[in-house]
Amino acid sequence: MKNMINNPFVVYGYEGPEFFCDRREETDRFINLVTNGNNIVVMSPRRLGKTGLIHHAFHMMRERDPEIACFYIDIFATKSLEQMVQLLAGAIVGKLDSKKQSIQRKLSTMFRSLRPTMNFDALDGTPTVSFDIVPEQSQATLSQIFKYIELSEKRCYLAIDEFQQTLSYPGPSADALIRSFTQFIPNLTLIFSGSQQHLLSEMFLSPKHPFFGSASFLSLKEIDEKEYLHFANGFFSKQKRSLSAEDFHELYSLVDGQTWFVQKILNRLYSLTGNIDNGSIITVVNQIIDEAEAGYQQICNLLTVNQLQLLIAIAAAGKVKSPTSGEFIKKYDLPSPSSIKLAIDTLVDRELVYRTTDNIYIVYDRFFNIWLKRNYYALHQR
Repeated sequence: MKNMINNPFVVYGYEGPEFFCDRREETDRFINLVTNGNNIVVMSPRRLGKTGLIHHAFHMMRERDPEIACFYIDIFATKSLEQMVQLLAGAIVGKLDSKKQSIQRKLSTMFRSLRPTMNFDALDGTPTVSFDIVPEQSQATLSQIFKYIELSEKRCYLAIDEFQQTLSYPGPSADALIRSFTQFIPNLTLIFSGSQQHLLSEMFLSPKHPFFGSASFLSLKEIDEKEYLHFANGFFSKQKRSLSAEDFHELYSLVDGQTWFVQKILNRLYSLTGNIDNGSIITVVNQIIDEAEAGYQQICNLLTVNQLQLLIAIAAAGKVKSPTSGEFIKKYDLPSPSSIKLAIDTLVDRELVYRTTDNIYIVYDRFFNIWLKRNYYALHQR
C-alpha cells in the first residue's frame, strides 16, 4: 500500500524512496559494499541524513531480495551494555524463527536470560514485546543473540547507530565483545554509524581498538543544491507552486545545506498557501526559531560565562578554525586561551558545538546559530 502522508518533506523517520532526496551515489556504494560482505562505517554530523540513508538502502535491498533480514538500532540513549543488549534483543529475537525443529530446541534454552514483557500502545492498542536482561548475563545474552543470527542461516544486516556510545559504557569493552561475537558469523554484515566522527575514526582506524581495519568508510556530505531544488519543486508543482533557484539558494545557505534543517523549512513552506518567496522563507524560519526560543534560553542559562561567550562568538563568526588563536580571542573579547580550551571541550562534549573532520568549529544546531547571532548583543550584556 502506498504511503499516505500529509506532507512529503519528512523530518522524522523514513517514508519510502519517493520522499527521499538524492543520495543515489551513496546508496549504490552502501549496497555494493554490504552485499559483498563488507562491514561499513557511515559518518556525518547529526541531522545530515545517516539514518535516512541506512533505512533507504535497506528498503532498496529488501526490494531486490525479500529473503534478507535488515535490523536497525539507535544506541544514542543507552548508558550500559545491558541497555544496548535490550535494544538488540527487541529488534532481533523472534524475527528469524525457523521451522527447523533442531534450531527451535536450541532457541528454547538459548534465551533463558531474557524476560519478555508485553505492552500495548496507548493510542491503537497494538501489542509490543520488550525484553528485560538479567544484568549479570548481558555478555552471555549478547553472544546468544548473535548465535541466533548465525543459526538462522538467513542473510542478515545489522545497523548500529551512534556506535561511539559504546565507548562510554562501564565494564568490559562493548566493542571488543561485539567484535569477538560477530567476526566469524558468515551470514551477518555490520553497519556502524555515528555523528562524532573523531571517535568513530579512532575506533576503526587505530590499531589499539578491536575493530581496527574491519570496515570500509562512507562519509556523507550535503545534498547537492540543484538536486535538492529539483526534489522540492517536484512536490511544490503538485500544489501549482514553485521555489525559485534564487530563493532556494538563500534557504539552503541559511542552514549550510544541512538536510534536516532544509527539510524542516520545506515542510513548513509546504503547509502554507500562497506564493513561495524569500519573505515566506524568512517568516517560516522566524516561526521555527521563536518556537524553540525558551529552550535556547535555557541552554544559555546553564552555561558558564566563558562557555556562553565562546558559543556566541562561534555563532557570530559562522565557522572557526582556531578558537584559541589571539586574533579570534581579540576580535570577540574572549578570555585566555586556556579558558577557551576548557570551554570549547565542554561545548563539543555537550554537542552544542561540532568539530568537523577539517577541525572547523560550528554551532551544531543551525537554527540555534541564527538565534544566537540575532540575540548576540543582548546575551553578551547579560
